Amino acid sequence: MKKLICSVLFFSLSSLSFAASLSPMDKSAAMNELSNKTITTISAATLDGKMISDQFTGYFSNDGKVKGTFANKPNDGPQADQGSWMVKPNGNVCVTWDHWNQAQEKCVSFYKLNNALLIVNMKNGFESLVLNNDIKSGNKM
Repeated sequence: MKKLICSVLFFSLSSLSFAASLSPMDKSAAMNELSNKTITTISAATLDGKMISDQFTGYFSNDGKVKGTFANKPNDGPQADQGSWMVKPNGNVCVTWDHWNQAQEKCVSFYKLNNALLIVNMKNGFESLVLNNDIKSGNKM
């Protein structure tokens, strides 16, 4: 597990340096990548600024509804939640969960890499990574 987290940390640091030369996806690209898709992140993410070993799966419907689940139950809420999502004009993807994040809107930027989507939080920190093979059409929840 330590090896995985160290590898992810190395990858995320190099990805963020690389991301500095990339541009976040615009509204059209973000909508195209997420609408009517189910995504599953790698099993490492950040939560409250700390690296955690967890995997998120979420379905983003065309009508702005979102469903999500973590492989491991978060300390501060249920293992699964639902809510709403939208893409702002600047391309930021914003989700408001019914329970997670105290039902407060959380926004991230997506960066298209050759084989993955890099997710960066609004403080330019690594959030997670979704490999292209883990982006599926339709609701696979």
